[in-house]
Amino acid sequence: MYLRNLTGLAALFCLGISANAQVDNATKYSTYIDSADLRKHLEVLASDQYEGRETGKKGQKMTETYLKKEFAASGCSFAPGMTTFEQTFDVIEVTPGGKLQFDGTALVFKTDFIYFGAKTKQDISALPLYTKEATALKKDESEYILVHKLEGLEIRDLVTNLKKDAPKGLSAVVLLTSEYETVFEYLEHYTTTKNMRLAEQQTGVEVPTIIIRTDALKNTIPKAFSSLFSAKKSRKLRKIKKVGMLSGTLNEKEEKLTSSNVLAFIPGSDPVLSKEVLVITAHYDHIGIDNGVVYNGADDDGTGTVALLELAQAFMMAKKDGNGPKRSILIMPVSGEEKGLLGSSYYTSHPIIPLENTIADLNIDMIGRDDIAHPNVSNYIYIIGSNMLSDDLHNANEKANREHTNLLLDYKFNSTTDPNKFYYRSDHYNFAKNNIPSVFYFSGVHDDYHQPTDDVEKINFNKVETVARLVYFTAWNLANAEKRPAVNH
Repeated sequence: MYLRNLTGLAALFCLGISANAQVDNATKYSTYIDSADLRKHLEVLASDQYEGRETGKKGQKMTETYLKKEFAASGCSFAPGMTTFEQTFDVIEVTPGGKLQFDGTALVFKTDFIYFGAKTKQDISALPLYTKEATALKKDESEYILVHKLEGLEIRDLVTNLKKDAPKGLSAVVLLTSEYETVFEYLEHYTTTKNMRLAEQQTGVEVPTIIIRTDALKNTIPKAFSSLFSAKKSRKLRKIKKVGMLSGTLNEKEEKLTSSNVLAFIPGSDPVLSKEVLVITAHYDHIGIDNGVVYNGADDDGTGTVALLELAQAFMMAKKDGNGPKRSILIMPVSGEEKGLLGSSYYTSHPIIPLENTIADLNIDMIGRDDIAHPNVSNYIYIIGSNMLSDDLHNANEKANREHTNLLLDYKFNSTTDPNKFYYRSDHYNFAKNNIPSVFYFSGVHDDYHQPTDDVEKINFNKVETVARLVYFTAWNLANAEKRPAVNH
């Protein structure tokens, strides 16, 4: 009995030493995440020389080369079964443009109309227009276009509701606005720059949304759409009203390009747990060049990208000293995020390490600035999605912050009903869709978001360092935990 107690006490003593050693090691290697190094990397990647890092273009290729060189210098391995750091994929770039005719009135792209939602070149052949929700169509009309008045900028929900209530055969939604300049400024980036899709995606003709300035239609408006612009507007029309014809072409051309994700692998130290992997992501692409102006994307997502380089160095230094994490870590800068989360979508469809062995994704996207909700307060970070699938993931992140970084963790956007839809707008979401616990680290939108003024001199590198260390400590906890984070039931 006495000997057993001694044995138990000895075991507990050893466990205590082991736990303390782990904490000491975690703190020791976190110092390799350094604000000066973060600045050094970002001054390169967010320079004009890198041309805004647009997916499939010269700047993205240059960034890929830089990332591979840095990961190799840190001593990272290729992912299992790979002989290179990059996972390539093809994309189709679609150039927006085209011409429309509205009952004989010619409309010019950008000047008179813009559109979104058309992923392929799309012909519209003299399709009839109807106002409001159509409850029945003429027997000889299998396709039609629904016309509605746009008031304000609540476009997403309006279009969703119109499509949901429309009968079969809807080919496009037309929104008429008397405030075209305001709408154009709001949507310009999304409707006048080139868009992309994965080449392997077989997309049929999608239902585009076309926004037309009412004064471009001259005298057509009062007669054809009197019900839309009447002061006595009715919520429902009792019967369908045929009002005219629309014809033309959306999108000008398509081009195949090649892009890539960069995969830096850190093998786990435990012979069993190393078969599981923790993924850490950030997107290294940005908008590129528009009208001759470079969009450098220092915060979006240059800050996340350079954080990955420092995280790789920290974990590799631990591994070289024989203190590497038990589980494997895959640090993955992805491309194509600005074009629709394409790189992370491709990886989760073609995982190098089986998704069932992937314990979580920690995603970093814009961590270097303060938003208008936190004036003169930098010691915060938005946490999105941490408890959506796993309380264990949420608790691991909270513990890491409580013990090491002491940031204000703001959960304002941690909701599927958040009107900004941030939970769906970065690369963690493609992992979450596959039931993999995921968290999105985000410092919020600022005045330079998707503007050519998102430059290095506006970045708070002390903030980037602190948030990157929070990701590091969370990753350390997860990679060394006895069990992987459980998925909520």
